[in-house]
Amino acid sequence: MLYRNFAIATLLAAPLIVMATQALLPKHEPAPQGQSAIIADVPPPPVPVPVAPVVTPGAPTVDAASSFGQPMAGADQPALAPGAGLPDTSAPPISGGMAPGFSPQDAPAGSPNAE
Repeated sequence: MLYRNFAIATLLAAPLIVMATQALLPKHEPAPQGQSAIIADVPPPPVPVPVAPVVTPGAPTVDAASSFGQPMAGADQPALAPGAGLPDTSAPPISGGMAPGFSPQDAPAGSPNAE
């Protein structure tokens, strides 16, 4: 009910608010028709734009046409290989088993590591 009354009041008050605002704002008066806009006698000359030469790519070579659909040369080689600025291995090898001094029997009762 409260929302309905608010909606009705808004619909009735909106035109009144718009009319009051238009009455208070300064009015824009158009220029009289007797005055004409100032028109320059001669427009300024256009500025020449330098034109860059058009470069067309050459026709593809015969080798390029015959290798169409074939893998690129060196595609089977890795882009980064050990010895080309990379270390030989990223981490030391993992030895099997648990850390020294630990066994599941030593874990406290109730812990997830206890068996």
